[in-house]
Amino acid sequence: MVRSERVIATTALPLLADMVRDWASPDYIRSLEQIQYIGNVCLVLELDRSLSKTYWLNVNDPSFPFVGVIEHTNFERPETYGGKHIVYLSKYLPHTDALYAMDADAFLDYALPFLKTMFPALERSWIQAHHLWRARWSQPVVARHYSKLIPAEDGPVEGLHVCSMAQIYPEDRGTNYAIREGRRIGRRLAGLLEEKA
Repeated sequence: MVRSERVIATTALPLLADMVRDWASPDYIRSLEQIQYIGNVCLVLELDRSLSKTYWLNVNDPSFPFVGVIEHTNFERPETYGGKHIVYLSKYLPHTDALYAMDADAFLDYALPFLKTMFPALERSWIQAHHLWRARWSQPVVARHYSKLIPAEDGPVEGLHVCSMAQIYPEDRGTNYAIREGRRIGRRLAGLLEEKA
């Protein structure tokens, strides 16, 4: 056990609700649980050649199931990855969606026809390995009157602070905004500790 005067909780809010459920008020627990989250699946391909010359391709075609095709090795050299070309496909979806439950092989079978439509030269033999990651709490869902749902950064007891992706509104999701807010609260709390010293 680690004892601390100050804790900054950065998890998804429903996870924080589970952590404080034994002692926080029911109203506070409800405030954390009322923000819903969407999940994400990310298929990572190791190819023996480049898929395209584009690093990050946003896809706005509603018939294509992924929001983007990101060929990481058009940003970082393939030599960093043993000469492999790394491509990943990201899809945001409810964690209850059937695609979320697929294993890596089934998900590749699902994705490949869509990729071949976009990249007709692609052959399955190019794929040396594939991996699938899931994130249950990937992105807060901004609902109507969202600004009224955001919990305060100071928690219900002295010393508990909350700084999560759900609190960056009105910014859209983005790690850079979460980092900005983390630095801001870090400076504020460091100032409080200096005053106390």
